[in-house]
This record gives sequence, C-alpha cells and structure tokens, in this order.
Amino acid sequence: MFTIIGADGKEYGPVSAEQIRQWIAENRLNRDMKVRRDGATEWQRIGDLPEFAPAPVAVDPATLPPAVAPASAGAAPAGEGSAATSSTATPASVAPEKFVFTGEWSEYFRIWIINVLLTIVTLGIYSAWAKVRRRRYFCANTKLFGHAFEYLADPKRILLGNLIVVVLFLLLSFSQVVSPILYVVLAVLFAIAVPWFIVRALSFNARNTAWRGLKFNFTGTYGPSARVFLLWPLLVPFTLGLIFPFIAKRQKDFVVNHHAFGTSPFSFGGRTEDFYRIYGIAALFFLPIVVLYFAMMAVVFASIAARQGGQPPPAALGMIGLLFFVAVPLAIAGTMYFRARMFTYIWNHTTIAGNRFVAGMRARDLFLLHFVNSLVTALTGGLMHPWAAVRTVKFQLDRLEVIPAGNIDAFVAAAQPPVGALGEAANDFFDFDLGFGV
Repeated sequence: MFTIIGADGKEYGPVSAEQIRQWIAENRLNRDMKVRRDGATEWQRIGDLPEFAPAPVAVDPATLPPAVAPASAGAAPAGEGSAATSSTATPASVAPEKFVFTGEWSEYFRIWIINVLLTIVTLGIYSAWAKVRRRRYFCANTKLFGHAFEYLADPKRILLGNLIVVVLFLLLSFSQVVSPILYVVLAVLFAIAVPWFIVRALSFNARNTAWRGLKFNFTGTYGPSARVFLLWPLLVPFTLGLIFPFIAKRQKDFVVNHHAFGTSPFSFGGRTEDFYRIYGIAALFFLPIVVLYFAMMAVVFASIAARQGGQPPPAALGMIGLLFFVAVPLAIAGTMYFRARMFTYIWNHTTIAGNRFVAGMRARDLFLLHFVNSLVTALTGGLMHPWAAVRTVKFQLDRLEVIPAGNIDAFVAAAQPPVGALGEAANDFFDFDLGFGV
C-alpha cells in the first residue's frame, strides 16, 4: 500500500498500486508526483518505483529507417569491407522552444500612464487594478509553443491584501506610542506570520496564472515556509553570514518544488555547493571594498587620535574618494555577475515532467541593459519606464528556452487535474495577494 500527495498538496492513503496505476491511466495522477510506500520514511517520484514505470513500447524494426534499424545478421561488421552502420538507435535531438515576447513599449506606455494617474487620483486604491492590467499585458504577450499565458486575478483580492498590509503596518507604528512591550509583541507576531504571507502570495500568483487553459498551482504550507524563511535566517548572525548560501538553496527548493502546472510538479535539482561557489565568487567583488573601508577607518581614527580630535588629514579624505570610485564599479560588477549567474543556474536545474529549461545570461549583457535603461529613464524624467520594462522582460525571455520531453499536447493533457481539485483550493477565503505595485 502507498500514500500519495495529490495536486492539492494533501496526503491520500492508504492506496493500492492498482488504484494508482488506474489514476495514472485516467490522467488524474502523473509519474512526477510524490508517493511513499507504507513503512518507508522518504517520499519518491511515482515513476521511479518499478510498480509504476511506464511499459516499454514495442517497435517494429521494419518501420525504422536504415540509419536506426538494428543490423541484420548478415551485415558486414564495421571495418570489414563495408561502411559501418550503428546497431543502436541514436535518438533525434529535440529542438528547444523559445519563449516569445510580442509586447511593444508604446502599447504598454498607454497602460502604464493610465495606471499611474488613476493610482494617484484614487490615493493608491486603483493600484490593485493597475497591477492586474500590467500583469495581464505581459502574460498575454508572452508565448510558448505559440500559446500565450493568462493572468486571471481578481483586483478586489489584491486590494484586500493591500489593505491588510496597511492595517498591519499602522498597528505596528501606533503600538510604539502605546507601549514598547506591545510593540515588541506585535513585531514578534508579525515576524511569525511572514512565512504565511509568503505562502499566500505564491499561491495567489500561481493559481491566477494559466497556460493553454490550465492553471499553475502552489502547494507549499506554513511549516516548511517557516523553517526556510524564519528559523534558518535566525542563524545568519551566529555564522557570520556563512550559512546564507545554504538558506538560499533551501528557499529555492521550497519555492520551485511546491509549484506545479496542473498536477505536474516542478523540480529543482540544484546543489548547495554550487550556491556556495556562486555566492563566494560574487563576494570576491566586494572584498576589496571591505578591505579598503577598514583601511580608511584605521587612517581616520589614527589621524584623529594623533591630533587629539582634529580633522582627518587630506590623505584620509583622499581615501574616501578612492573608496567611492573603487566601490561603485566593483559592487555593480558583483551584482550583475550574481544576478546573471543565478538566473542561468536556477533555470538550468529546473524541470517539469521531463521537460527541461535552458537559460544563458552574461553579466556584461545584463549590465549594458540596466545601464541603458537607467540612463534613458533618468534623462526622460521616468517617462520611458515602460520602454525599459519591456526591454527587460524581452531580454530575460530571449535567454530562456524549453527542451520538451515529447509531445507537448500529451504533456498538457497529462497535467489536467482531477475535477474540482484546483477549483476548491483557489476558492479558499485566504486566497489573496499581499503585495503592492503599479
């Protein structure tokens, strides 16, 4: 007997192997979902268990082209007077499919300017509708395999989330006036609630995004979220920050592995040591800044002590200027390296039902994008923000591809959830967004 995790993130069991095979045949389950054998402690992928492995497909050699058909008994061996023909079939490489963005900045400008003006006039209330309009535009213009994404959120749910955040911040602010003890208690309660806020926001955005008529889903719960977003970060000061890459890896595991397209879960295969390498290389860009900062502080304090409280000498002031000119380029280089490397690494280690993502982004290209975007936006007083936003989305999508595991129509059909499973979850009373943005 077995226990399975359904599309709604809940455990079901005990279930027989025959029942699981029947549900797979009915497309109510897929082999990427998790199962645990009775008596076992670890969850496994359904397809990794021999009871549920797909049956081999019989192939008639007569239907295969000569290049991949098995060699006949009378064929001459390679190197013995005839051209060698491989006796094993070499699978044809599957062409990757690119994400395509068809949006134009002039179209988005009209949406953006109306959003900004109405948000100002309504004192921020319209920001919920502005957020929906913006996301619908970008989703509708993002296509994969010729099909556009959809954003289905209700603006009233986003407004509710905004109001909740405003009320919480007001309570926290006024509690400082009433009582310091009350302020500490509320601050602790809000900190404890942060993992729940994260789960609700991820759930809301996933369930309100669809592709080919099928919604995404997020099945994360408060307990695992609290561990990776609340408990583990408490150790950062005690480890001098050395645990941070470990925490970042666990957070990425939580976010990716609990997302699903219909019933097909995403899977992240990154390694902790790779996170340490990426964070370590990025930190090297900031190391000279730290060394120079402490050297400057040492000169300043030594000068003040020697002059009994006088002003720092010109040499110290010169080091401050040197610090600025060294710090800015190195900090920008480190930031661009980190963002480009993490984008590439995370997508290259994310899969769904055998379909792989392939990404490639260079730090210098990312720097050039942000430099031009920032320059043009500043010179136009912010009016070219839509142009920069469209360029950024297109830049990212141009560097992301999908290598399909097979027929994409079959994958979408297999990802269809049991009737009502996602619909009931999406109707949860607490299904609202908890973020701002125009």
